[in-house]
Amino acid sequence: MLALTLIALFCGSLATYHEWQNAQNQQLMQKKVNTPVTDKLSTHTMKSSPIKQFTDEDFLYYRKKAFKYNVDKYPNGYLEIPSIGVRLPIYNRANNLTLSLGVGKDFFLDSQLGKGNVVLAGHNMERHGVLLSDLWKVKTGQIITLSDSNNQRYSYRIDSVKVSSPYVTLLDGKAPKGSAYYLPQDNEKPIATVYTCANHGRTRLVVQATLI
Repeated sequence: MLALTLIALFCGSLATYHEWQNAQNQQLMQKKVNTPVTDKLSTHTMKSSPIKQFTDEDFLYYRKKAFKYNVDKYPNGYLEIPSIGVRLPIYNRANNLTLSLGVGKDFFLDSQLGKGNVVLAGHNMERHGVLLSDLWKVKTGQIITLSDSNNQRYSYRIDSVKVSSPYVTLLDGKAPKGSAYYLPQDNEKPIATVYTCANHGRTRLVVQATLI
């Protein structure tokens, strides 16, 4: 009888622990970054590393490390997409730490908000409200806003939402118009490109918007 009681207590404790752990993980997944924008950089935000396609376990692992190393204290801007409730920190580099918290610049690493093509990459965790998981819901005509450390806000109107290959073919060293890495010419308005994985990493969901 005593043995059965001990087993029941153990199972109950184990179930309670798993519930607590799941609640902690869920809280970590949903935790937002609201730190003021800074021009300062840190070793971890500038770290160069091969980018993984996150599993839930990877996401939690890198998120814990990112908060431990204070990556959340160094956002270089914010990406806002009001139509899907997105507000994510922008980092000047995309690595596993920065992408666990927000989005990172890709291709044009020295790009400036409101100029050229600001290309921002982020993860799709296929979880509502987490990173760029809801990007597929945006529609043309909606607004994307980028903000910097000078409290400047740049509004862009979405004019393209498409699924494409993760590879961009360069023509004479330049990306073709309509591709994620296209650089507007002198007579064209600046653009912003936000993309994430689609079809479990086989393709990209690419959203492009023009400065208004």
